[in-house]
Amino acid sequence: MKGLTAYFGVEFDRNKTPRAFEMELGGGIVKDIGVYPLQLACLVFDHENPEKICVNGDLMDTGE
Repeated sequence: MKGLTAYFGVEFDRNKTPRAFEMELGGGIVKDIGVYPLQLACLVFDHENPEKICVNGDLMDTGE
C-alpha cells in the first residue's frame, strides 16, 4: 500500500491577485495552484495512475 498526504496553502490579497479569484482571468485558484500536490504525487509514484484522490477546501466569503 502506498499513500501520500500533501498540504498546500497560500493566502492571496484579492486586490493584488485578481486572477486567483476570477474565473475569467485564469480559471480560479484551484486551477492555478491546486495541482501542485497532484504533481508531487506523480513524481513520487513515478506517474502511476492513482486509485483514489481525496481533497478538501474552504469557500471564500463570497461562496466561491
